[in-house]
Amino acid sequence: MTEPDRPLLAEAKEEIRSLFGELREMIGLRWQLARLEILADARSVAWLAVILLIAAAMIMTALPVLVVYFAEVLDGWTGVPRMVWLPVFGLGLLSTATLGGYLAWSRFRRRWIGLRETLEELHEDLVWLREWTESDDRK
Repeated sequence: MTEPDRPLLAEAKEEIRSLFGELREMIGLRWQLARLEILADARSVAWLAVILLIAAAMIMTALPVLVVYFAEVLDGWTGVPRMVWLPVFGLGLLSTATLGGYLAWSRFRRRWIGLRETLEELHEDLVWLREWTESDDRK
């Protein structure tokens, strides 16, 4: 017995349908990965903003009072005038704030994901597609 006549491009249509199904699934997975990375980065940015705002409010409230208090105490205790102590404390606070800001920025940059894995996956997908299309061309 012979097989019934099949349409000429039936196998090709099935292969294309299968390819599009795989591509749809791949794109869905890549989108899900990108969304998760963006959410993780958004939480990291929000955490950094909250901590920096709280720290800034505390510093702006407490430090001027403490600087003047310590300058007054040291003026009476050491005999060095308050007008000398205030710039010393100001420079010390400025240095400490600069170091703290730098450390917070460094920590933030270490934890920043920035779609790194998504871009790597997309690159691998492009390589796979190139290899797949080149192998079909050689046949």
